Amino acid sequence: MQVSSVTRDVRLFLDSLGTDPPQVAVMDVEGDSEAAVGCSVTEGINLLREARKRRLEVRMLLLSAVSAPEIISQCFDEGASGYLFRAGLGTTAVASAINSLVRGERLFPVQLLRNDFEHPPVTSPTASVLLALTQREREVLAYVAGGADNLKIAAHLQIAERTVKSHVTQLYRKLGAENRTQLALRACHLGVRPPPDL
Repeated sequence: MQVSSVTRDVRLFLDSLGTDPPQVAVMDVEGDSEAAVGCSVTEGINLLREARKRRLEVRMLLLSAVSAPEIISQCFDEGASGYLFRAGLGTTAVASAINSLVRGERLFPVQLLRNDFEHPPVTSPTASVLLALTQREREVLAYVAGGADNLKIAAHLQIAERTVKSHVTQLYRKLGAENRTQLALRACHLGVRPPPDL
């Protein structure tokens, strides 16, 4: 693994992605009121949006202390490939995350999902929503909730990856999710827990 460049200048960072693109770009994102070292959440989201507009072939990994689900979901909507909470994150974990993104995986903040599992919304119409899903869709949803990609789900369930994609598409439709992050968060709110073998 090689670091190609380091900068605190958001514009320079974006320009360098266009001229000498790495496989993975890592952004340190701070709360809008605390952005002294990294870029602010707003700058980070704008940077993701601009990178998407420029069609840059770079996987974006965000490191942050910001845990608001709506912010995290917006980051993935704008093209983030991974989002990790910075607290207690060592260089080994960051290197592992970068390698996962290089392999085409997406990384969700598991701590946030676990918090949602512990405190699911009481008003959620859990039973009727889950009953509308097939048994296999519920199994796939549990793996999505744990942050597994389609290839990993296929391996665990011993089914074809295209079959997993089909189930995920149905889950988007049935749960009204627009992307995988929303789907994982909806699963949490429904009280769906990741399988123990994940």
